[in-house]
Amino acid sequence: MKVFFLASLVLLSSFISHAQVKKSSTLNSSNQGFLIKGKINGVSNSDIYLAHYFGSTQQVIKDTALADTQGNFVFKGKENLPQGLYLISFLKNKYLDIIIGNTQFSFETDTLDPINHMKFQNSVENEAFFAFQKEMGKRYSELRNIELAKKDVNQIATLRKEILQYQQTWFEKNKQLFVSKLVKATFEPEIPPFKKKVSSAKDSTELYQYQFSYFKKHYFDNLDLNDARFIRTPFLQRKLDKYFEDLVVQQPDSIIKDADLLLTKIKNSEVRRYVIYKISSTYETSNIVGTDAAFAHMGEKYYVGEPALWDTVTVRQMRDRINVLKPLLIGKRLPELFLTDASGKRVTTSSIPGEYTIVFFYDPECSHCREETPKLMAQVDYFKSKNISVLATSIARNKKQWTDFIKEFKMESVYNGIDIHPNPKTGKDEYYTDFIKKFDIYSTPIIYILDKNKRIIGKKIPTDKIQDFISFYENRQKELGIK
Repeated sequence: MKVFFLASLVLLSSFISHAQVKKSSTLNSSNQGFLIKGKINGVSNSDIYLAHYFGSTQQVIKDTALADTQGNFVFKGKENLPQGLYLISFLKNKYLDIIIGNTQFSFETDTLDPINHMKFQNSVENEAFFAFQKEMGKRYSELRNIELAKKDVNQIATLRKEILQYQQTWFEKNKQLFVSKLVKATFEPEIPPFKKKVSSAKDSTELYQYQFSYFKKHYFDNLDLNDARFIRTPFLQRKLDKYFEDLVVQQPDSIIKDADLLLTKIKNSEVRRYVIYKISSTYETSNIVGTDAAFAHMGEKYYVGEPALWDTVTVRQMRDRINVLKPLLIGKRLPELFLTDASGKRVTTSSIPGEYTIVFFYDPECSHCREETPKLMAQVDYFKSKNISVLATSIARNKKQWTDFIKEFKMESVYNGIDIHPNPKTGKDEYYTDFIKKFDIYSTPIIYILDKNKRIIGKKIPTDKIQDFISFYENRQKELGIK
């Protein structure tokens, strides 16, 4: 939908612009700018890019250099670089991850084995980072070979223990460095043994519940949620994505509860902005029915409710967006539609009978509407069997196009309406409805499904999924004991 794409762009651009305006606490304290000298043997007369991660799906280019015939290049600038995990991109689809803390260093490697042949000068963070990668690569390679050869299980266990000991020693040695936090963030929480003996199905269920609860509660333990450098790594976004996709029930109340709980742990304003933005944009664009209530909550509580975190334009736009969405959330009674039918009589949402009502918003000139309308009308017998009424609503105000559309697609068996109302005194046509502001119709067709009390139970349902949705809804009602 166009609105989702555009609104997400507003959230993203406002986040980045605000972050640029605010002076980050993770910038280098000195005002030396940056000077990074590199040499990659095997690269010649090629563009080299320096970029930092922005979450796991985006990179922000900070500088470009041209390597000479020997593979030498220099990144240089007067502005400080925000700290975090960067990548140096060279050749096609080849890159190196490096840590930017100190910004005055040099390195040399080659294209054959960039990690194992890497040498740094004046960069303690990267020396520790690459030493860890080299050692872990060597140890895991040895472990894989032994496992593939199916050698003694005791030998495999010993190697695994040695790997764990190496990691613990490395963490202790480098605990003052960001790289230690960075590597630790890739580890998932270790679940303590279940104290009860598992001897029945009930015990198995309790074991699963214990493991799930512990894992969820401690999921972010290995990631410092108040270190803004993690915004410029892939790990914070990956953690957030997995948490809300796999560990949070995709229902508004659960999403809201877990989002609020997570944000109580985050005091750093830069991380707070990022997490709010990520959760909000996820549920603004979600295809799961009803989760836009979580987006409305995020917008109201953390954008409008915390204006100091955002620019005034973003807060105003979010307030406007919430004003549109809140009356259209699942469980709300659909705002009344006042339309005119083909005979010139008034037709309203509340006047439509039926156990359910499908409100089908369309534009007669919309190509997608012309594809979906036959799918809608092919279900007329099903609608009759379930006592479902259809109110087909043209958002375009052209009587001829509207009546031609009704005839072409044989829609006479459903309720049809258009927002054209002749004024009996002046004889002029009047329009009552702003479809964008009142019903969030940014593209067509859009379907709302209402219960017998005209409360919204589904929205933006694909035309060919209406029957599946009704079946799911009725089964869910039975499970809850609702008649």
